[in-house]
Amino acid sequence: MIEEQRNRNEEDIEQESASRMSRNSRKSRKSKETNASASKAKTVMQSVIAALFRYFSFVLDVLRSPVRAAEEYDRTYFKYSVISMTLLAVFFSLGNFYQLLAGRGRVLGFGVSVPFFEVFFVVFLYCMIFMFWAIAAIWAVSRFMMRFNISFYETAAKYGSLLVPLIIPAALWMMFAIVNVTTMTVILSILMFLGMAFGTFFLIQSIYEKSEKTRIDLMYCVFTVLLIELIYAGATWKFMAGYLLSSLIPV
Repeated sequence: MIEEQRNRNEEDIEQESASRMSRNSRKSRKSKETNASASKAKTVMQSVIAALFRYFSFVLDVLRSPVRAAEEYDRTYFKYSVISMTLLAVFFSLGNFYQLLAGRGRVLGFGVSVPFFEVFFVVFLYCMIFMFWAIAAIWAVSRFMMRFNISFYETAAKYGSLLVPLIIPAALWMMFAIVNVTTMTVILSILMFLGMAFGTFFLIQSIYEKSEKTRIDLMYCVFTVLLIELIYAGATWKFMAGYLLSSLIPV
């Protein structure tokens, strides 16, 4: 009996030790998983902050001298240019939605129902396609009319950098649209369109001056790009008029 009791006690001690070791192992594993998750989250946060810092450095550099930046930047700045174009489209789309809300009772109003997702997404997609359409037009004219070897990515990087100064009036346009100050939205709309036209003209002129095989005058090159842009606007206008007319012409 004594021997059996001793064996039983030894088994209990071994089981308790094994259970304690298992608990300690689970705690250690959980601690390691928590530390790994925290380390991963910290790494991701640091990467995001570094990316934001690089982009804002890019924006400040462009704002100091947009023309010089467009001359110097190449395809490596493509992603920053796309981010800038995306911000422009987001600000314009949000402001357009609030203008449509305010314009339901106007002569050129949108109507009774203004679904946010539909209005925002459609206008956002329209703006992004338009900007890339303009880039494609500039690239095509550069390659085939001015006979200058430039890649599409480099064209996009340069064009997007020229649009960076327009982010500020686009943000102001959105804020004035939210509070429904139509006088300022009209002024800022014209300013943004003229800014995009100036960016187009400058980029074409810059490429024209670098080309040594130009066959067509600069004015015709600019007109060709503007014509291609107008073709896009004309072809899509009947689908987009209901989304844009009330905000662009707030009467």
